[in-house]
Amino acid sequence: MTGPEIASGRAKAIAVPSDVRARASLPKPDYQDAFAVDTEEEVPRDAERWIREVFESAPTPVRAFLRVGWSMFGAQLGPTKSPEHVLGWQISEQHQDWIRLEVLWKIGLRANLVLRARSSSIVLATFVEHRRRAARILWPALIPVHHLALRYLLSRAVTQARSEIA
Repeated sequence: MTGPEIASGRAKAIAVPSDVRARASLPKPDYQDAFAVDTEEEVPRDAERWIREVFESAPTPVRAFLRVGWSMFGAQLGPTKSPEHVLGWQISEQHQDWIRLEVLWKIGLRANLVLRARSSSIVLATFVEHRRRAARILWPALIPVHHLALRYLLSRAVTQARSEIA
């Protein structure tokens, strides 16, 4: 995925690709977004390795900020380090080129993260379902932080991966 829609090495917002949307477990999400980044060259990583790079290889203060923030709003997270979880989000399904993480929130929010990995690009999409009024009120306030975090985390992961193969 190269071209004007994404800049090399920098995550950009894109329309959710239909193949990524098809991987979500939420049939009618109330919210969805996607970010893509072109790795510029082939970076040999499967989807699980990419998602772990995005979240688990982030600097300690960033990981702590994410976990505390998610927990503060009632995310029912699993263990931080586990083969079945990525920074507490449960791996619900995975294949070589895509992975889906899921988490439930006590405020009535259900979320999926779907990452699609191709040889020279990655796409990370978020799907959110509001099950209660509290979720409908709170989620829009969190969207700007969510966007900043995903852009930073994706761009950082690609930079890290490039440095490992250089």
